Amino acid sequence: MRHQLTVADVMTPHVVTVPAETPFKEVAKLLAEHRISAVPVTSESGGMLGLVSESDLLHKEAFQDAPARARLPRRSRRAARRKARAVTAGGLMSRPLVTIDSGATLPQAARLMAGRGVTRLLVTDGEWMAGILTRSDLLRAFRDTDSVILGRVRRNAVEHALWDDPFGVEVKVKDGVVTLTGELEHRSRIPLAVQAVREVDGVVDVVNRLTYAFDDTVPPPGPWRWATGPEIEERTP
Repeated sequence: MRHQLTVADVMTPHVVTVPAETPFKEVAKLLAEHRISAVPVTSESGGMLGLVSESDLLHKEAFQDAPARARLPRRSRRAARRKARAVTAGGLMSRPLVTIDSGATLPQAARLMAGRGVTRLLVTDGEWMAGILTRSDLLRAFRDTDSVILGRVRRNAVEHALWDDPFGVEVKVKDGVVTLTGELEHRSRIPLAVQAVREVDGVVDVVNRLTYAFDDTVPPPGPWRWATGPEIEERTP
């Protein structure tokens, strides 16, 4: 059975949160102590209200510079002014939160981040917060060793896409680049194998050196006669 890494595999599960009334300086202190770049803000009932990041805190410093403030677009200027005047997490936070299910794949998470223009996602498991996912977490698969990626390619791609001929392919991995060599019976299987390997988590690129014994992508030679009415299709070999 094919398995892809999910958000749950790479997220940070233990999330530091702060109540909305947490003072500005306490938020800054927590970020430094835990070496994190953002904290979710919670309501009295434990619900997620928003997120305070380092960039939200920096508005207080940046907004002191009048020339820099004047260069901001009007809409951004209003948001920056609000955050620069904030003294609690509730005033600093950005919202709405962008969430993703813990079972989502890493490509799905990457597309959501890019589409929403955010650098982190709150991970949910049903109605509960399961963790937080950052861009650095998404790159974790690329930090795996070549041997780990090799095992993943064999298990998730070669045996999955070429279940009827897995021994016809030799796989090598160096610096995340996968090289495929060997001979497959049918030419049509080659692009399937290459695409399956590209989709494996941690693969940087694929070098295709596969050959084939039979080209099944072109029709056999010989004249064809298309039948009409009750006749059937005939072919001269």
